[in-house]
Amino acid sequence: MDNVMSGYHVGHPHDLKADEHGMLATVEDVGTFLRALNDGSLFEPGEQEIYASIYKFEHSGWVPGYQSFAKYHKDIDAVIVEFYNTTDSKLYNWNLSEIINNRIYKILKKQK
Repeated sequence: MDNVMSGYHVGHPHDLKADEHGMLATVEDVGTFLRALNDGSLFEPGEQEIYASIYKFEHSGWVPGYQSFAKYHKDIDAVIVEFYNTTDSKLYNWNLSEIINNRIYKILKKQK
């Protein structure tokens, strides 16, 4: 637990990192997994097309105290993963996170 980022929900007085939310991952693990989904190296021949017809190979979601976003950007050949440790019931932090995520992408794209 010492390596787990603290998580906070606006209006909740305690750190949520000890609450059971199901899965813990590092940015590196998520990035590696997402790249493998998108480049096809995770699949047997023909499987990627089947999965791609049903799923987007990206992630965004939240549980109290945590938000995560992961997306592969083919045009810059980059996986961008963002973890945030604050949530709120009105989703103000979610909206702010999406603005920040778009700015990060634009900065990286400009550098290419």
